This record gives sequence, structure tokens and C-alpha cells, in this order.
Amino acid sequence: MRRRRFLAGLLSGIVLVLVVRAAINETSVADWLVAPLLVADGDGAADALVVPGAGVVGGCVPNLNGVRRVLLAVRYWRAQHPGVTLMTGGTGTPGCHVSEAMRQFAVEVGMPAEQIRTETASRSTYENADYAAALLRGWGSRRVAIVTDRLHMRRAAGVFRRQGFDVVAVSVPIYEGHLDNVSMLYAGLREYVALAYYRLRGWLGADGAADGRGVVVRPGAAWRAAVRNPAGPLVLLGASYAEGWSVSRIAGVPVVNRGVAGQQAADLLARFDTDVIALQPRAVLIWGFINDISRATAGDVEAALAGIRRDYEAMLARAAQHGIPVILAREVTMRRPAGLINTIVGWRNALTGRPSFQDVVNTHVRSTNEWLASVAAARGVPLLDFQGVLSDADGRRRQPFAQPDGSHITPAGYDMLTSYAVPLIEAFLGQP
Repeated sequence: MRRRRFLAGLLSGIVLVLVVRAAINETSVADWLVAPLLVADGDGAADALVVPGAGVVGGCVPNLNGVRRVLLAVRYWRAQHPGVTLMTGGTGTPGCHVSEAMRQFAVEVGMPAEQIRTETASRSTYENADYAAALLRGWGSRRVAIVTDRLHMRRAAGVFRRQGFDVVAVSVPIYEGHLDNVSMLYAGLREYVALAYYRLRGWLGADGAADGRGVVVRPGAAWRAAVRNPAGPLVLLGASYAEGWSVSRIAGVPVVNRGVAGQQAADLLARFDTDVIALQPRAVLIWGFINDISRATAGDVEAALAGIRRDYEAMLARAAQHGIPVILAREVTMRRPAGLINTIVGWRNALTGRPSFQDVVNTHVRSTNEWLASVAAARGVPLLDFQGVLSDADGRRRQPFAQPDGSHITPAGYDMLTSYAVPLIEAFLGQP
């Protein structure tokens, strides 16, 4: 008897589900419920094209949502020719970044590889926009075309507007991603929950104000005219951060890495003749003074800061003497090391109002970065904002971009620096 009642109940449940599905698919209830989520597509060109990550399947290939977004992005690129395309999204499966998978597919269907940059650290729509913002500002983008699913567009456009961008919506039609009303309704309900959470966190809203991170000082009119050896390499001069940056060519120009772990600004100056001038480079990128600050005792900090300024001025003078254009880079900040003990120490410092070692270092790094910006502006020397690209709004290094020691840069951090810096250096060197 119990078995019969169970089977009868199960059958009734199946029938009810089928009836409800049929009712949803045969009526306009689902359309009415998801209608408030829909955003009208925009018109016209944009400075940049951004494709939020979807997902990957199999051997690191985009899932169907990613395929649809990439195909629509390629169509938009062919019609409007935005300055740069940015694919966003980090690890979908071990060793496979969503943005890299979408980039590869975009190249396969006709978008030039040099058109596409990737951001490989973000894991959510909010992070897509937050991490991309510094890149986009550095490239000079103010109006961005966002390519995503129509049901996702309100949230995606909202987070980018919150970052201060004018948004052109370019949406994958609902019928391409949802075979029936039930699928559409499920996705819509899930999106309502996500929107409520984003509004609660303050991540959505009307046009926001850009915070300036990633903004670059561009070269003055005389900068390129100073080149004496246009066929020379680009020299990267610095300490361990520079040493760990693996980039071999930019705009067809070979990159010679002269980063040496542990060095300070005086060491860079001491080997400037042998590691820079002797190579007769097309330009030199100077990046690295954090060791001067992190090794200084409290009583020696002012002397260390004065030494950084003196040594940088001397390197600029040596470069000018030999017709070598200089590119400067803001130093990156730190974050507290990982681990339970360091976490407990951080809580203690927060409760007692005592700044951490990293916060003290960061304060002096940021002040010296501001001095670098004033020097760059006064001399017409280009300046890359590496600090802004890797830091949060409080000026600390973001967690995905810091190794457990809180100092050295992760592969995702170097990916971010490469995506940010390469198109800018190409423009500095006169390459499209």
C-alpha cells in the first residue's frame, strides 16, 4: 500500500512539473518576469571592447555562452574597430584561464591577436570591471562596449558605469542562450538574486567617478625626437620585480631584461653605463626603488627617500646625455604576508591603531610615486602606473597579484602588467 501511494505521489509530481513547464513555455509569464532585467543595446563606436568571461569546457575551450559572446564581439569589432579588445576572467579549470580561452577562439574566427588583451585574475562580474578599470583608464578608454548575454547586461553595464565608464551595451539575444521559457526564467531568477546582492554591496548605480588608478603620463613632443638608435632594444632596468617580468618583444622591439634581485636605486645607477648605455637602446624602462624603503630603519627613511630622488635624477641625466628616452614606472605596493600568525598580527595592529610594516612602506612608496609623476610631467617623460594596476582603492596590492610573502608578484600580476603596459609602450615607441 505504501509503495502504491509513493508511486502515485511520484507520478502526480512528475505530471505537475510537466504541466508547470508547459504552462511557462506556452504563456508569456516568463517574458513578463524577466522584462525588467532587459537593457536596450547601444549605438556607435567605443574606445574599447570588453568581453566578460563565461566559462570553459573540455580542453580549455569556451563554453557555449563564451562562444556566443566572442562571435558577437568579433562582429562588433569588424563593424566599429575599437582601439583594443579586453577579454576578462581567471581560472575556469586548473591551468586554464577563461579569458585566454576566449582570446584563442577570437583569433581563430578572425580577430587579430595584437588587438586582444586579457585579464586573468577576476572571478566575478564585479571583479571583471574592477580589475579591468585600471587597464582601460591607462589606455585612455572612456567609452566601452560590453559584450555579454542580455539577461546579464544590466549587472555588467552597472558595474562598469560605477567605475566611471560610458557603456555601449552589445547583447547576445536571449533566444541564442535559452532554448525555452523555463531556461530563460531560471536564468532570470538567478540574475535577480545576483542584482540584489550587488546593490546591497554598492557595486551598481549611476555613472560613478574614476579613481585615477592606471592613468598614465604620456610622452612630450620632444621625447621621440631624442632617440639616437631607433634600431636598439628596449632595456628593462630594475630589481627583482623587473627581473621576474618575462616579456621578450614589444612592438617588434627586443626587450633586454636587466633586473637584478635585491638591488636599490643606487645599484641601478651604478650599472647604468654597462647595462643601459653600452647597449645603445631605443629606450629604457626604469622600475624599482622599493628595496630602498623596505630596508631603511625609521631614522633613515628620509635619507633613503632623498637617495631615491637623487639616483633617479642622475639616471635621467645620463640617459639624456646619450640620447636614450626614458620610460618611468610607479613602484608597486605590498600587502601583509599570508599565514595565521600574520593574520593575527594584522588584527592586533588594527585594534591598537598601529600601522603594519607593509602599510608604512606603502605610504613612502606612494609619496615617491607622486614625486615620479611630477618629474615625468615636468620633463615630458612617459610614466606607467604599475601601482594603480595592481593595487586596490586603498593603495594596497591586491591579493591575486601578491605571492604569500606579500611582496613578490604572482603570474596573474605579471599578466596584468603585460596587458596594461604593452599597448602603451607600443604607442610610446611609435607603433600602432
